[in-house]
Amino acid sequence: MNHFTLKIMTVKIKEPELNLQQDLNARNIEVERAFQLITQSSKTLLSSFEHPKYRTCILIDHYKSGKPSTLISEFLCFFFNITLTLNKFGYKMIYFSYDEEALTRFGASLYNRALRLIFKLTMFENTKCNIEPCVRITPKEANVQRFFISRLTNGANAYTSIEVEPSENN
Repeated sequence: MNHFTLKIMTVKIKEPELNLQQDLNARNIEVERAFQLITQSSKTLLSSFEHPKYRTCILIDHYKSGKPSTLISEFLCFFFNITLTLNKFGYKMIYFSYDEEALTRFGASLYNRALRLIFKLTMFENTKCNIEPCVRITPKEANVQRFFISRLTNGANAYTSIEVEPSENN
């Protein structure tokens, strides 16, 4: 006669909701980190220009504005706009828009370099978790210069800073 002993094993499973929230928080932290790296690296792209207008960047911290918004931060220059936002599901997203006139006037070189920079800093192999779905490239050129000039005219304030990157020729 065979005797079997039945052992009961208890397995603790994380609550799905808690696990999803932890994943969301980790992803959002990584998206914000990537945004900071992209904006820092984008400044170096501007340093090759002689004229200060082309080396000027505007940083906007929308949280400090006091206005309720899904916008978090923006990096704006004569050529492109990089925006960090929060979508309706609570995911932080990075949006990239390039100016139509700048593309026509200066060619695609800077545009291509900016895209490579964004993809390099957000690709799965270079991040702690997959944030590739959190990056959106505007498929059509935008009118970034109008927005840039408007922000520049308004000047710096408590939530907007304006910087001119040093020229690499100096």
